[in-house]
Amino acid sequence: MDDAFGGDPQHLDTTLATMPDRDTAENRHFLVLYDRLPHGTGYLDRLTDPANFRQVLEGARRLLAECPCGGEGGPACHRCLYRYADEQHIERVSRQAALEILDELLGTDTDAWDTKKVGNTDQIGLDGQVESDLEARFLKALRGWAGQRADTVLEESGENSAYLRLDEVGTVHGWRLTAQRNEGYTRTDFTFERTDGPKRKITVYLDGHRYHATRRHNRLAGDADKRNRLRAEGRAVFQLTWDDLDAFERLTNTAESSAEREPAEPVWPPYPHSAQDLAKQLHAERGGDDLDATAFTDPMSMLLAYLRNPDDAAWGRRAAAMVGGLFATEKEILVGSGAPDQTRQMLDDLLGAWGRTDGIDPAPVQGMGTLNLFQSCDQSGLPIAFLIDGATGHWSALACLDDSDPDQLGTPEHKARWRSWLQWSNILQFLAHDGGDGIQLTTATAGRYDTATLKAFGGIGELESLVVRYGTGAPAPRPKPSEASDDTPLEVALRDLLWDREILEYLDEDEPDAPLTRLAHTLADGGKEAPAFGHELGERGWLADFAWDHGDQRIAVMAEPHDPEDEESDKTWRAYRDAGFTVRSADDWLADLDALLATLPDAAVRPDSEEQSADR
Repeated sequence: MDDAFGGDPQHLDTTLATMPDRDTAENRHFLVLYDRLPHGTGYLDRLTDPANFRQVLEGARRLLAECPCGGEGGPACHRCLYRYADEQHIERVSRQAALEILDELLGTDTDAWDTKKVGNTDQIGLDGQVESDLEARFLKALRGWAGQRADTVLEESGENSAYLRLDEVGTVHGWRLTAQRNEGYTRTDFTFERTDGPKRKITVYLDGHRYHATRRHNRLAGDADKRNRLRAEGRAVFQLTWDDLDAFERLTNTAESSAEREPAEPVWPPYPHSAQDLAKQLHAERGGDDLDATAFTDPMSMLLAYLRNPDDAAWGRRAAAMVGGLFATEKEILVGSGAPDQTRQMLDDLLGAWGRTDGIDPAPVQGMGTLNLFQSCDQSGLPIAFLIDGATGHWSALACLDDSDPDQLGTPEHKARWRSWLQWSNILQFLAHDGGDGIQLTTATAGRYDTATLKAFGGIGELESLVVRYGTGAPAPRPKPSEASDDTPLEVALRDLLWDREILEYLDEDEPDAPLTRLAHTLADGGKEAPAFGHELGERGWLADFAWDHGDQRIAVMAEPHDPEDEESDKTWRAYRDAGFTVRSADDWLADLDALLATLPDAAVRPDSEEQSADR
């Protein structure tokens, strides 16, 4: 800039800035060049011209390339970079790194320079949102894959999202792709939102091993907890690693170079061909023949297969077949034909032992029931417990990764088990849609897991228990029961059909993101009785959005908070309080959800919504 402006503009400075997007809750990241002097000096205005800005960058590159320190063996010097560097960061300053950045911006053999005026920062595209090389690589892999296929289109408008359209045998599935979504308790890497058909969100995490599964950065239990919370909100969650993208690029022939480093040993499929053949046989008995392209493939290909056909029931059958394949591995039988109580006790003992060692080796228990419990390890050495109910044919599985032994964390063997653990959770999440349960555990959490929630033992199920525990978000709406052929009998029994037929249909259409809609989904999926929707109180017909009136237990919900300055609002709230109702806004009830869930009556199984309305 000294050469370009004929002086030393020391009053110009840079800073990194992060700010939320007002429409999508994404975080946006910028390098900001600013003038420290009040009212400015005019220098920055000259940089708004792309030619002038390029001249500055080319001059900087030329200075760095010609600086004598290049032949002196040091990283930089005061003739090029040190005079501009903050003293506390001087050890990180590198002339070579700066040259590489400028080469990437300006190009070397070809011209990489490209600028575009935008009205505001909201119009910066997805590439401006990625925060790591891994996320950038995911985007590049997605673009390369879509570009190879005649039945797939990926459109990027230059704004903060892209649109993916996939044609599956004449049925087009459309998805909006956004980056860096802030969910309050977690920030996701990418989110796919369905643009046609029922609302659906798919969350993608790109996990770097160094920052998730090492002694210095052990986030394993926290990762599992946060992703379970997203599943409680009705999402599918997929987790991918750098090695997974390696596998995908080799499969699709999109890898730029195979000489950069040796590919990691594959961890998937998780067991030998004999076990794979059994899984395929079990799947074929239920009419499926596609495990190679869906469940036995790498995580990126699995994600794309799900985007192409997001049928949870079909994926539940695939997950069940995957667990069934473990029957052909070197397994240990823990319980044969056991009753629920004795099988659950054995599983509790196993989970407690996982928190201390690698499992247990007891004499098998033989009972007079229908449950069969086994423990095994996949080819990476990851411990897995699985059980099958002989009466229903439903499979369940629990995968447990060691996050407690510092001597294991960060080793190549543990890294392989970590990758396998992530991939098992990608597929096991769908067991909830086939009458079973899939659970992702670590040794720190295994001993505390409440096995009473499992469907095999008469519990409400892992996914349903997560809804109750974390039910503060907005779960994806379920299809109406008349259309919900994939719901298990337990899921239907837990849900008052009035929610879907007379309440959520209207709320989802009119105010899908409003607190009242979020509260309604949470209560419906939590198995609570539907309220009187648009309840009118007394002769004046004071209106509440939701009301439950059970004599001594009267609850009311208002979409808007109490406004004492508004006469209508004040009189309505006062009328309900005078009538003995506990009345709060939807936002306030969401903040005290546990109290509301404990107070409201559970849903009763009622076969017909019109009959329910008449009863009210």
